[in-house]
Amino acid sequence: MRVLVACEYSGRVRDAFTARGHFAMSCDILPTESEGPHYQGNVLEVLEDNWDLMIAHPPCTYLASSGLHWNKKRPERALLTEDALEFITTLWKAPIPKVAIENPVGCINTRLKFMPKPQYVHPYMFGDDASKKTGLWMRGLAKLEPTDSIPPRVIESPSGRKYQRWGNQYDCGRDNTPNTPNRAKERSLTYMGIANAMADKWG
Repeated sequence: MRVLVACEYSGRVRDAFTARGHFAMSCDILPTESEGPHYQGNVLEVLEDNWDLMIAHPPCTYLASSGLHWNKKRPERALLTEDALEFITTLWKAPIPKVAIENPVGCINTRLKFMPKPQYVHPYMFGDDASKKTGLWMRGLAKLEPTDSIPPRVIESPSGRKYQRWGNQYDCGRDNTPNTPNRAKERSLTYMGIANAMADKWG
């Protein structure tokens, strides 16, 4: 297959498909961090290059529920949400037989009614000790099947209520990625368990 991995600089999903014998190319405005086929530039410039499958990871900054409350206070931010939705619409309607768009919980469901309901997955369903609810909007593809479930640690509050936590979380539930200049970049990386599951199922 010819596989386009849009908005990916890490090369993780691209390399998972390459390892299974497919031609896969990543594309991002940033250079790739892993040697392999990579187009540095706007993905819209290569959408019509006869791909069989596209897996897209569009930026979630202006789409995720965690930040949408700012749109009422910052009109300029609301405009960027509209731009992000238009970008996803273009990706979804690309002339590619099979498409998957990955994003966290946000406004895609409520705003883009023509897209199907997503499948939500967590890294802990695919062998990684991490919780990160991620939506997959799919066209022409089957749902991913969990491969290796990682159990959580159980935290009990002073009131006796119990919570489930994974390796990327503090006991309070907050993400424990170090607060460095690269924090957002590190949090955006696709976990290898999910990348391998995509390549096994969709490849």
